[in-house]
Amino acid sequence: MGICSSKDGKKEPLKLEPAPRDPIDRVAWKLHRAIHVDNVEQVVKQMVIKVPSLATPRGISRGRFVKEILVEKYEDMGYGDLLSDVLDCVPRGTLRDLMVALLSEKLDFQAQIMKRAMGGFGTDEAMLIAFLCTLDEEEIYAVQTAYAERYEESLERAVLSKTSGKFKRTLLLAGCDAAPECYAKVFHAAIKGVGTDCKAIVRLLVTLDHETIAKTRESYMRLFKKDLLRALSSEFKVSGDFKKIVVALATKHPSRIQETISDEQYEAEVNEMYDAVKGIGTDESKIIQLLCNKTPEQIEEFKFRYQMKYTEMLKDRLKVETTGIFENKYFRETIQGLLTNREEQIAVYLKEAFGGWLSSNDDWGLISMLVHRTPEQMKEIREQYMITYGNDLVRDIRKNCKGDYEESLVALVVERERTVARALRAAIQSWGDKSKQGSLIALLTNRDEEMPTLRKAFMKEFNNTTLQGMIKKECSGLFEACLLSLAMYTEPKKGKAYDKNYGVDTSGPSGVTGGGFPAASGTSSATRHQRSDSDASSSF
Repeated sequence: MGICSSKDGKKEPLKLEPAPRDPIDRVAWKLHRAIHVDNVEQVVKQMVIKVPSLATPRGISRGRFVKEILVEKYEDMGYGDLLSDVLDCVPRGTLRDLMVALLSEKLDFQAQIMKRAMGGFGTDEAMLIAFLCTLDEEEIYAVQTAYAERYEESLERAVLSKTSGKFKRTLLLAGCDAAPECYAKVFHAAIKGVGTDCKAIVRLLVTLDHETIAKTRESYMRLFKKDLLRALSSEFKVSGDFKKIVVALATKHPSRIQETISDEQYEAEVNEMYDAVKGIGTDESKIIQLLCNKTPEQIEEFKFRYQMKYTEMLKDRLKVETTGIFENKYFRETIQGLLTNREEQIAVYLKEAFGGWLSSNDDWGLISMLVHRTPEQMKEIREQYMITYGNDLVRDIRKNCKGDYEESLVALVVERERTVARALRAAIQSWGDKSKQGSLIALLTNRDEEMPTLRKAFMKEFNNTTLQGMIKKECSGLFEACLLSLAMYTEPKKGKAYDKNYGVDTSGPSGVTGGGFPAASGTSSATRHQRSDSDASSSF
């Protein structure tokens, strides 16, 4: 029962009380009055359109002002729970979704929108891509948890039932599995059934660091009830020197890394490497021992010292030594991968995964090399791809892949704001479809910090068409005004003295209102208390 209702369900008369002089108290007071008389327009204006003018001068972000300060103030003034009262006042529909988005936890609302995106007779693929292909590693479990808590169903199960093919595989590995679970499943796919995908094994063992390998091994045991090392080494095609290096790399662990290698040790190991490759025959076990427990940075230093002493490239020398009719090509490819810059090697694997005219794509290879990369890593991979092959990675994806699968791979490569921009345009252009309006809200809310970057990405993506301009063109009414307020928002600049409770400027007496909340810059508390008493009688 909302605060506006009596025990018999009828609304109680609104108490006559003067408007508070404190500006934040005043917003809560206005909201209470608007909710009481079911004035939806005023509720929306107070919650959305007017918030920046009050929060920004105080150094508070829109989201924090609404979710923390305004909600707390509304309760402290005895009005009750703001979210519950807003839900009682605003009827089901787009504006109600907007209020829920502003007052709820970000991930909880996104979970609701993802549920809708996979409901009914169709699936909103653009929305799923925008959410699941742009997650940071630490967000993946949080998204899974939010979805499961709301619907008592795993997000993975929902994606499995509503999508298909390579597109489904991309969404699952990118947004439903953390990196260790993802790579455990890729390993499993490489060895299950008839035949062994040795190329997939090499790709992962070469590109995963010690910590990720160790966690992947734990995940493999949890998911498949078998040790990853035993599973790999028991494959018929994993034999000889290739088996030796697979065992060495699959048992990589952070505890095995020697953090500091002295000049003397480098000198001794460089000599050992030279002895292992000189003359007739090659000591493959020694090569494995010297390379497999070094970090990429240590391998680079090792290569440099080898070249300085013996005037030859270690990578070239080992390629010669491991080439021949009696040599295992996967052993050679693993060694060459370890001796190549990681991002450059990923670029090589991506190029190899494109099938071309005579063969199909290696989709496991494409997906596994693109998922779980930070924006910084992906930028370097894309640059290395351009340097090595003279083509843009995104262009080659679009050339070789199609449909939603293509769009999901592109989303893993490009800046995340551009993926969101594409989903925004699709949602705005589908404005007449009410099922897509919630998606539009989810894409625009809870993005205080990134909104300026998103606006720039939108212009870049769509030939200088502004986000605000497209909203004006496609939308209308009060909801248009709300969307424009969200799209035009810029978070206040940092650098002021911030209050520990509210994150606002409280550096002097003139910066604080009578209620303990900072006044707008340039406006003292005393000035605000000199309001005319006639203001107290105004309603909104």
